[in-house]
Amino acid sequence: MLGAIIGDIVGSRFEFNPTNDYNFELFTPECSFTDDTICTIAVADAMLHHKDYGQTIHEWCRRYPNPMGGYGGSFRKWVMSDYPQPYNSFGNGAAMRVSALGWLPNAIGASYAVEKATECTHNHPEGIKGAMTVARAIHDCLQMHGLVDHINRDTILEEGLKTALEYSGYDINIDINKVQNRFDETCQGTVPVALWIITESHSFEDAIRKAVSLGADADTLGAIVGGIAEAIWGIPEWMKKKAIKYLPDEMREILNEFRKTSVWHLTKTVKEEQAKQEAEELDQFMAIMFWKLSLGNPNVAMGLAPSPEQPSTPATADMWPDAEKMPKKDITSYKLNMSLTLEQVAKLRMGHIPAAQEDHWFMYMDGQYIRYYRSWTGMCAFEAHYICADGTYTIDILRINHQLAEFGVNGDQAGLALFKYLIAAETGEDAEQAWQDYLAAWTKLYLKYKK
Repeated sequence: MLGAIIGDIVGSRFEFNPTNDYNFELFTPECSFTDDTICTIAVADAMLHHKDYGQTIHEWCRRYPNPMGGYGGSFRKWVMSDYPQPYNSFGNGAAMRVSALGWLPNAIGASYAVEKATECTHNHPEGIKGAMTVARAIHDCLQMHGLVDHINRDTILEEGLKTALEYSGYDINIDINKVQNRFDETCQGTVPVALWIITESHSFEDAIRKAVSLGADADTLGAIVGGIAEAIWGIPEWMKKKAIKYLPDEMREILNEFRKTSVWHLTKTVKEEQAKQEAEELDQFMAIMFWKLSLGNPNVAMGLAPSPEQPSTPATADMWPDAEKMPKKDITSYKLNMSLTLEQVAKLRMGHIPAAQEDHWFMYMDGQYIRYYRSWTGMCAFEAHYICADGTYTIDILRINHQLAEFGVNGDQAGLALFKYLIAAETGEDAEQAWQDYLAAWTKLYLKYKK
């Protein structure tokens, strides 16, 4: 919200004396707050204290009847009226005052608040659309922080302005020659230009300078651009301190209260949104992982298909023509001491022959090895050497193919846990617990890399 106020103050002295000088002095004694700041403060006051938006705007404007630049003709009549009514306006005053509402954590709640803060005066559809677009842009630009690694023009367009542009239908492919030095007081003539300036800027100050030096409606364009630019880049501390000096104490009080509230909302919203997104992505990936890596047809496990008949003939190497040898490179060899009961060995000797396309494993056991293959590709995923002494079977060496990473297996520890799961599922042991052990090993490395 302070960004909008800074844009207003900086642009105030150029409202009726436009400039195209990008390097103008930002703050001078000729600067002051205008109706843009008064209305922005009023909307924040109503939001913070759950007051009627129209009544609060009316009260604040009555307190400051002669701001720098004055009020527009129709709006001034509204302010002066004891029984103010909306007047079907689509002026840019609808869009310049709603920056505080973009900081609300809930987009639906923000939309409702924007409508109430706008329709009390600017109840024309274009007026409401302009205000909605600005608030949505601010809301989404705030959410970029913590959700994207690097903010540049592409992320601003794709993450910050995408929803606002889809909602409004505004075309921001602006020809500067058609908007420079053109005073347009409408939402449809101002808001698209403000969004275009944002995409052409690389900092808060740069955005303000470009807005004011366009030679258009300097204070209002500066306010709209400043509100969005603050959400993207923040505001330099020296500019905050300088701008606040132009404001009376009662406005500073609203600003301070808003700052404390909005910072809490922003931190809470971003963290919640980030955690929610990560949890959803993780759940989705784990569901896909179960589909790709679990033993047997996953449809059976989910009750969507009947259990297949058990094969009566043991699996052998020649049953799977596409089966490849374990490579000599890009593998990990583990020394194990994994005991197998006679009952387990009997089941393993039958091997595993896929009964459906959804079953991604083929396995056979010969006189020395237990080998698991990816059924679709024939890749040898695991090669377990075993020995038999005094009637006891022990897996002493396990080779893991690093190509398992293609299927989402996250590191060697996860690979080892996945092999133990396959053995458990094959032999009727506690496969559920073995799968959870695999997920735990996978997640441990996943979280390490996420940091």
